[in-house]
Formats: sequence, structure tokens, C-alpha cells
Amino acid sequence: MIKRAKLLSLIRDRRGIAATEFALIAPALIFLVMGVLEMSFRFRANEEATRYSHEVADLVAREDTLTTQGLREIYNASVYMMKPLETTNRLDFDVAQVGFETSAATPRLFWRRVVGAPVDFNISDTKDMGGQDEAVIRVGIRYHYESVLSNLFGGKTMTIEKSVYARPRGEREITMDGKADDGGATTYFTG
Repeated sequence: MIKRAKLLSLIRDRRGIAATEFALIAPALIFLVMGVLEMSFRFRANEEATRYSHEVADLVAREDTLTTQGLREIYNASVYMMKPLETTNRLDFDVAQVGFETSAATPRLFWRRVVGAPVDFNISDTKDMGGQDEAVIRVGIRYHYESVLSNLFGGKTMTIEKSVYARPRGEREITMDGKADDGGATTYFTG
């Protein structure tokens, strides 16, 4: 009889229900909060990559003449321009000038400078961006974003790729290393 009374008393006891319910719900809430944080981090990385590509296009378009060393300095500034994101060995940088030589404004690659892997683009996309003896600057970046939260659970690296076009402001064509046109050669350099 005493055992039965203790069993009934234990069944009626409600003191641990809140703790039990919390233990059941807490993992789902933690994963929900982590998911929201992860999405906000990824959104921030995308916004920083967009801002950086526009800033680089603006910096390059302001110049009348550039050097590969000048582009190296712009690339190295990514560490500061994309803060708080880590850019070391995660950023591919591709700057090109596409010119229009004929009245039909057929685009032709004048020069291209790349750090890392080239960010592909279709030169025919620039067809209506300039007239004869004019040029357009194309900046392409590819950022490989790795999140601490994703890495904890074996998530994949997110690749963000941006292309921005800008018209030179001072001159119709920007010279690179002393030449407005180096035959469309792609020059690779390191940051």
C-alpha cells in the first residue's frame, strides 16, 4: 500500500514538467537561432562583396593611368575594405578594360589583370556600353565565404561572384602600365 501511495504521489507531482519541456524544446530553439545568425552572416558577406566590387570599379574609373602595382594595392586593401570578413586567400580579383575601336562599337579586350582565378565574363555583354574610341572597365570578384557555424556542421563554402562595369571618368581609355591596349593580354599577379 505504501508503494502504491508513493507511486500515485510521484504521478501527481508536477514540479519537473517545466524543466522537461525546456529540455525538449531547447535544441530546436538553439538550431533556430543559429540558422538566423548564419543567414545574417551570409547576407552580410554578400553585401560586403557587392560594396567592395563597386568601390574598386569606382577607384579604377577615376584614374587616367594605372599600373599593376596600383591594382595590387587596391587588392591588398580588401583586407580593410571588406572588414570584418576574412579575405586572405579567399578573394579572386579580375579587372579588365574593354574598348570599342570601330563605329560599329565592337567590343575588344584591351587589358586584364587577375589575382587568383579569373572571374569569367562574356565580352559581348559590353556591346552597347560605349562608342568608338571609348572603353569600359569591368571588375569581377569571387569571394569564398566560410562560416564558423557552417563549418561546425560540415556546411559548404558559399561562393559569391560579382561583376561591375564603370565608364572611365577622366579619359576615354585608361592606360595600364603605360599602354591603353596590350592586345588583350591577361596578366596574373599576387597580392
